Amino acid sequence: MKNNISREDCEAVIELLRQEDPILTQSANVRAFEREWSSWLGVKYSVFVNSGSSANLLTMAALKELYGSGEVLVPAITWVSDIASVLHCGMQPVFVDIDPRTLAMDNEQVLEKITPRTRAVFLTHVLGYNGLSRRLLDELDHCGIPLIEDVCESHGATFAGRKLGSFGLASNFSFY
Repeated sequence: MKNNISREDCEAVIELLRQEDPILTQSANVRAFEREWSSWLGVKYSVFVNSGSSANLLTMAALKELYGSGEVLVPAITWVSDIASVLHCGMQPVFVDIDPRTLAMDNEQVLEKITPRTRAVFLTHVLGYNGLSRRLLDELDHCGIPLIEDVCESHGATFAGRKLGSFGLASNFSFY
């Protein structure tokens, strides 16, 4: 597989690093990329951090601040950083088996596992597959339970004409 970093990319990095005081985070370039990414994704805001793991931690901390402690439904197959962020923020992960067609949480099992202590559904879209259904989105909306989307493997994948990562309260991507 050929490296996808172009000569132009390398020259842009060198130019940035040669500046008097190069800012690698929260710079004008980052803000411009956040705006461009938001537009591409079809959402109002994006906030870039150093990693998908950090994005997960920030999301879970915000979720706990908004909704309090409780349970977060998570898939049995996902990244350890998803589960670690739930535990780190003092919440309880509740594992949901996967649908073998999508490798995401089985939507019917998600709905069966919702309790009064459920604070969110943290769904991972695996290998470009959509893990959502209209029924799941409608039921979560009806119950007032936020959806958090881990889209680190599914940039550009869609459901119902919209990009994955534009359906929930928050979504986390990674550019690893």
